[in-house]
Amino acid sequence: MHLSVPAPALRIVQIVETLAVGGLETMALNLAIAHRKAGHLSAIFTLFEPGALEKEARAVGIPVVAFHKKKGARAGPILRMARQLRADGVHIVHTHNASVHPYGALAGKLAGAAVVNTRHGLALHSSPRQEVNFQRVLPLTKAVVFVCEYGRQYYAAKGVAPEGKSSVILNGIPVEKFQAFRAAPGSRRPKLRFGTIGRCVRAKAHQDLLEAFGRIAQELPEAELEIWGYGELQPELENRIAAMGMGERVHFRGPAENPAEVLRNMDVFVLSSISEGLPLVILEAMAAGLPIVSTRVGGVAEVAPEGTAAWFAEPGNPSNLAEALRRAAASDLAAVGQAAYEIAEREFGVAKMQESYERLYRRVLSGGAVEGKAGA
Repeated sequence: MHLSVPAPALRIVQIVETLAVGGLETMALNLAIAHRKAGHLSAIFTLFEPGALEKEARAVGIPVVAFHKKKGARAGPILRMARQLRADGVHIVHTHNASVHPYGALAGKLAGAAVVNTRHGLALHSSPRQEVNFQRVLPLTKAVVFVCEYGRQYYAAKGVAPEGKSSVILNGIPVEKFQAFRAAPGSRRPKLRFGTIGRCVRAKAHQDLLEAFGRIAQELPEAELEIWGYGELQPELENRIAAMGMGERVHFRGPAENPAEVLRNMDVFVLSSISEGLPLVILEAMAAGLPIVSTRVGGVAEVAPEGTAAWFAEPGNPSNLAEALRRAAASDLAAVGQAAYEIAEREFGVAKMQESYERLYRRVLSGGAVEGKAGA
């Protein structure tokens, strides 16, 4: 008789710029929490200040160490990180995106830890210097993970997805949190509420969303649009809403402090971005049971199948986006929302993401190749 022996616990550190509220930061925190629940020792390092999510991390037992880096290239944070990693006996250093990776990779090398990186978005969100520095430390990097196949192909064309070191692991979310606030799409017809959540920056293309909604407003006189977010373009968007004379039908709500409660009041979730990796908010909307209308960006089509859970438009094309909104409005929203809910429940739980990353960590620690999809 052979008794199975549990694999030894790992000591894992996630490294991010800060724990500000955002998709990358939320994913890193969710992963750290899931590692802890799986029996590993898990912590988060922030290169700069700790950020708003530090309180949430500490509340669930995740230590947060901030290195308060100043502007410019500096060796001090690398040496301090290396000392902390060595003192903690860390096995895996997991960095997120290009900006922090050289610091984490060099510190991990000095501390004798294996280094893994996840690329969340596309290179347009990092500077040319960051990309050069990222490639310089690739020899110190055991694995580069992409959050969707689209991202892997994009970076492969740029030489940042080296053979034998690249894999795809889809993001995961705490689906039960959003299922507890289940939406009821289409239940208030003829009233219909389109909605979006996202930072007010150019990449999210809120202006395209406003124009698209304006194109269908007369056809759907009881439809409304809710925009939840904050950022540098907020005043511009508010002025645009006023100029369109849509103040009674387009509502700018500000930050979504509890996305689950926000999503439950929508009928259709809309993403109008011109650039994305795999936005967590798409998975969250699906877990809440919402149909998706999205531009065809990043990995969205990989997780929300067209004709089953979503309708798609070409990025930067408000007319095309308006047509997708029309198709959604004319559909059985309850059925499409149910399909989205079932996909999220089956595919995008945090535990599944954690298991995929754990398999990857153990492979790099044992010297194995990591090429593959979804942590396979």
